[in-house]
Amino acid sequence: MKKILFVLLALAAGCKKKGGDCTAAIDHSMELSKADMSKMPGMDDKMMGKLKDVAVSHCKDDKWPAEALKCMTDAKTESDAQACYGKLSQDQQQKMNQAMMDAMKSAMPAAPPPAAPAGSDTGSAPAGSDTGSAPAGAGSAPAGSGSAGSAK
Repeated sequence: MKKILFVLLALAAGCKKKGGDCTAAIDHSMELSKADMSKMPGMDDKMMGKLKDVAVSHCKDDKWPAEALKCMTDAKTESDAQACYGKLSQDQQQKMNQAMMDAMKSAMPAAPPPAAPAGSDTGSAPAGSDTGSAPAGAGSAPAGSGSAGSAK
């Protein structure tokens, strides 16, 4: 997962103020990494587009350096593109890391709750079921209020 995240982050490295420069650099680096990225679960064209949009946005907003832009544009291999990521400041890298993780998390389906092991029925009611008993503190007044049980 870390290698893939690094690849995704490297995809976005290399932008400056002009959106076209960011877009061209990211397009090129994504093309270099496309084969590896397509092996990731849930990595379809829609997700690739979302990651590209996130990367372009950070490239513009965080004003990535021209040196990184040139590096991404000149990259010949995926490894070359990954090396360009190091040309971003620590702050730029951290922002991009978080944004990519958030984008990937939002695209992954929520994990179902763990199933109880077979034969583990203890006879207790499932959480939230009406067992006839009130939850702790239900129906009681706050301590010291003098109103618990005083209504007639």
